[in-house]
Amino acid sequence: MLLRASGEAIGEDAELDGAVGVGDGAVPHGGVLIAYAEAATRGSEKLKHARAALLAAVGEAAFVRAAATVGIFNGLVRVADSIGIPLDEATRRTTGAFRETLGLNAFGGSRNTDLEGEEGGEEIDDFFPS
Repeated sequence: MLLRASGEAIGEDAELDGAVGVGDGAVPHGGVLIAYAEAATRGSEKLKHARAALLAAVGEAAFVRAAATVGIFNGLVRVADSIGIPLDEATRRTTGAFRETLGLNAFGGSRNTDLEGEEGGEEIDDFFPS
């Protein structure tokens, strides 16, 4: 939902499936950003190549911002997962369909939220109308 609001604020569209490694998120340099974020998050052997590709594509200043964003996001997610922060009720209720579409309920952090008997919520297209 915040990605949608950020896109609207700058007059750009984004595709949420980029957040789960599908496509390029419809953002500039999305493919190399996603490859870098995935490699850095997973500690992959692809990290050296992903780092070099991102640096070549966006330059040093943007690379540092991307690296900081990946690091901060990973830290926040690990803290939230380790202390068991669940989705708030409004978010849980309204995001069921697109979490299912993107496979987000399969991530470890979903254990922190009671999803039993959950009903759909808004479709992913409701968040990113054409």
